Amino acid sequence: MRLDIAQRHGDGLERTGPDGEGRTTGMTMVATSTAGARAADAGPGPGRAEDARLDVAGAAVLRAQRCFADCADAAALAEELVAQAHQAGHQRVLLLHTVARSRHRELEVVAARGDLLLVPGSRLVGTDLPRMTPSAVVELVPGDVRAPRLAVWGSALPGAAPLEVLAAAGGAAWRALTAAAQERAARTELASTELLLSGALRLAGLGEWSWDPVAGVVHLDGRLREMLQVPAGAPDPDLASWRGQIHPDDRGPFTGVEDPAAHAGTSAPYPFRVTLADGQVKTFLGMSVPLGSAVHTEVQGLVLDVSSGDRSTGELVRLAQCDSLTGLANRAVLDVRLAEALEVAAPGRAVALVLLDLDRFKLVNDTLGHQVGDALLRQVAVRLEEAAPAGSTLARLGGDEFVLMVPGVDRPESAAVMAHNLIRRLRAPLLLPGLSEPLVCTSSAGIAVGWEGSSDELFRSADMALYRAKDAGRDRCAVFDSAMRDDARAAHDAEHRVRRALRTDGLRVVWQPIVDLRDDRLVAAEALVRLQDPVEGLMQPSSFVDTAEDTGLIVDVDTWVLQEVLRQLREWRMSGSTMQVSFNVSGKTLEHPSFAHRLAHSVESTGASGASLLAEVTERTLIDLSSTTRASLGELHSIGARVGLDDFGTGYSSLSYLDRFPLAFLKIDMSFVRPLGQTARADAVVQALISLAHAHGMVVTAEGVETELQAKTLRDMGCDRAQGWLFGRPVAAELLTGLPR
Repeated sequence: MRLDIAQRHGDGLERTGPDGEGRTTGMTMVATSTAGARAADAGPGPGRAEDARLDVAGAAVLRAQRCFADCADAAALAEELVAQAHQAGHQRVLLLHTVARSRHRELEVVAARGDLLLVPGSRLVGTDLPRMTPSAVVELVPGDVRAPRLAVWGSALPGAAPLEVLAAAGGAAWRALTAAAQERAARTELASTELLLSGALRLAGLGEWSWDPVAGVVHLDGRLREMLQVPAGAPDPDLASWRGQIHPDDRGPFTGVEDPAAHAGTSAPYPFRVTLADGQVKTFLGMSVPLGSAVHTEVQGLVLDVSSGDRSTGELVRLAQCDSLTGLANRAVLDVRLAEALEVAAPGRAVALVLLDLDRFKLVNDTLGHQVGDALLRQVAVRLEEAAPAGSTLARLGGDEFVLMVPGVDRPESAAVMAHNLIRRLRAPLLLPGLSEPLVCTSSAGIAVGWEGSSDELFRSADMALYRAKDAGRDRCAVFDSAMRDDARAAHDAEHRVRRALRTDGLRVVWQPIVDLRDDRLVAAEALVRLQDPVEGLMQPSSFVDTAEDTGLIVDVDTWVLQEVLRQLREWRMSGSTMQVSFNVSGKTLEHPSFAHRLAHSVESTGASGASLLAEVTERTLIDLSSTTRASLGELHSIGARVGLDDFGTGYSSLSYLDRFPLAFLKIDMSFVRPLGQTARADAVVQALISLAHAHGMVVTAEGVETELQAKTLRDMGCDRAQGWLFGRPVAAELLTGLPR
């Protein structure tokens, strides 16, 4: 099957038309035509050879594009892609795609070429790929986690198609094949769904209606005509007639308010009353949903007759609107009421949304069981109902998440008072079945107040406030403000920058000298990571490291820095230097199960000396010393690396953790160094820290030394090493090599 591969302007891929003839566009066209022009104008020599090489590469790209376009499915494309990369000269080629996105992400081999033990169907942990040290890893569709990626070992042959262009051409074909497969699956699923739905409607006795704004009428099926006593030959009613039959109090949720095209129904089940032709009033249960398109929005709905009033139909109405565990309103009902409240809201009559979450509820389920957890949720619902103000809507979103929607609020402070009252009530001990003692379960709340915008925006604001409350220690509430939105946007931007830097080799390492205070001789250098952003330029760690920690990307950052440290250390060793290299390693990195193995392999493969490595950890890492972290620290120790404590004095006051692992050095934080020589108290504190470290057999390094007075004071105290602007700012490696050693 030949596919018509659509492309964006300038994507460098061939467009293959239905006549089977390839036409080059974008980058390929420019490369080919430019090479041809140079070949016509230039005389013999290196220029002609380069033009010939470009012509050969362009021809290789065209052949690859034609082969990709002829692939009938994704499996054939995978085989063709690795074959093309292998023919280009790469000794080993893997095509991988993600099969599990979790802490231990798994990759599956789709296709392979070369001397590899991995065969199609094999799986490996995503962090194993850097350990295998491929020459390059290229995404077929950048940013799309569903698309495969191409990993190669070795360099391409002269004149071969560039790897990036092959991957881009393969990505275009992959998108086309995926879209075609999805379209076929959607058509099949739609036909099956329509068949099942038709049968289900007949069995359940449901009537169906739809409103088409173009036709201007409400289409009724045969069953609904019977239910509404509409004659078989009567025309479908227009919107005004349809709404006229419905009780005035029930028209809003049924067909939208004022502008049905803008308020195209809701997915919430709702009861409504209809006056029939013979005068009787019947109650129906309905559900309507908007079906939007690029042209207009159609509304479709289902109707069930619940007029009999028996217990089963009443229960059906209740279940359609309530949470089954607590009896509170469900999310669908809340969405309807929130949308209605926002429509009539105004300054001074705003809508407050209080998003409430139980603290450590998972621990209750894990330790006491789900039955106790369910009983806790039911009692929480009772207490919240008792505290909810009149006219408000209290709902359970699922799990341990509750929300209180209050219309007509005059200011955020009023909503904060309500939230504090809810948290106070929930803090009181609860007597639960099966427990011998009362249970105390605290909660946190996020508050958002608004009178314009959408329901989703109000929910997002309340969710950001809830996150702030939990981050501040739980058992409290927080009111949303614009600073939270700015913080969230900054964190999102920082995460994007880190991911892009890891993908595009945008990280940099600068080196700050560490000197021996006895003679100011350079004995070590600390590797400090920077991020080279294409827009912001070179960025300091303070702008991205915290986000990398929160998202877990710090593991990839630390791995990259460690590889750069080992590479640079090997260069310095080859030049005859005996300088040590210091680097930071995060607690999350030490917790990663494959870090120790990767570390040992990297040291062995680069030929670096483990004894030259100074690994800096934080006090938090030693406080939370798990078995995995201890094993990683042990691996550092086994290869000869020295482990030390960074920024000493800024963390916990307890010093008992200093004996939990044999530390080789300690770095005194600059906040203690800055006032040296100015007060006797500052000098006494630093002297005590140096004596404490020496008593534990550790080498002491003072950070942030900027003046001669500070350096002299540290020498007199017996401090071993120092770093800071007095001895040199962080610089590139080539600028550091000129300093004396």
